[in-house]
Amino acid sequence: MDRLLLKQNIQSNLTIIPNEFIDTYMLKADGEFVKIYLLLVRLLNQGAYTGPDQLADLLELTLKDVQRALNYWKNQGLLLQGEDENISGNPSAVETRQMQDKAPELTTLAHVRQTPAKQKRNPSEMAASIQGTDLEQTLYMTETYIGHPLSQNEIASIYYIDQDLHFDTDLLQYLIEYCVTKGKANIRYIESVAINWYQNEIDTVKKAREYSAAYTKNVFPVMKAFGISGRNPAPSELEFIRSWNDMGFDTDILLEACNRTMLQTHQASFPYANRILESWKQAGVHTLEDVKIIDKNHQLKKPAAGSYETRGRKAVGNAFHNFEQRSYDYDDLEARLLDLKRSGE
Repeated sequence: MDRLLLKQNIQSNLTIIPNEFIDTYMLKADGEFVKIYLLLVRLLNQGAYTGPDQLADLLELTLKDVQRALNYWKNQGLLLQGEDENISGNPSAVETRQMQDKAPELTTLAHVRQTPAKQKRNPSEMAASIQGTDLEQTLYMTETYIGHPLSQNEIASIYYIDQDLHFDTDLLQYLIEYCVTKGKANIRYIESVAINWYQNEIDTVKKAREYSAAYTKNVFPVMKAFGISGRNPAPSELEFIRSWNDMGFDTDILLEACNRTMLQTHQASFPYANRILESWKQAGVHTLEDVKIIDKNHQLKKPAAGSYETRGRKAVGNAFHNFEQRSYDYDDLEARLLDLKRSGE
């Protein structure tokens, strides 16, 4: 048969996958690619898919991981993509390779350094080439960090980073330490970060430290201030934090903006915090003392209660409820009425 279509879900709490996917496609695919595909089908059936960033956040993977998976499933003929570069068509269609020529290829970023393909290697030959080398010590260090002996697949991943991505011993060991200290003692994650570094031409420990610092500076304090835990920042959130770092603000300034955002909006609004920080940047703020001075000047500029300006603003808001009743001198009014009566007699 040329095409198998996923049947319409009878119940909204079910996601149905054809046996063809399991028997033909799943067995040959990388485990992370399978997870990404299954989550994608689930979201598309709900109409809740918003883009690769969403998949990366939910699965705690890098965006490059997700893009590689989408490319893989596209090349397998399971995903279609429209001219606007969004996944379209029947979201759960499972097609054979005969359909592959009819589907347009996914666009790749031209500026991204192409990653060497991961080759399948003979375990015995790989073990022989590792024995007595620095990589053997690195593998032992990795087992110590992650707390269990490495499987053949995990060894193959480290070997791939060493041989195909050309990480020297120092860079490879720093990579492992970096990922473990982030709480990601997972070889798949380590390989993903290695590929990301390779694509960004990070080939020394110094470059890796600088890149890591640019990524992580103020990320965790800001996420904590916004009450966000249990996930990495989304790419859009990370972009905001990086732009704030570029403004030259210290962490305490960023946290003050986050705290004020929470008080005003009662939610983690990065755009709102960004407006605060941009206004402070324009005002020449460098310290919290500068912020206090701006607050004080703002208070001094406020009209005093009962002044003409405040009465005017109240009247604009609601003419009925803000109507200011006049006070009258009733003795004076009575005297005037008597005068009018006398003059009319």
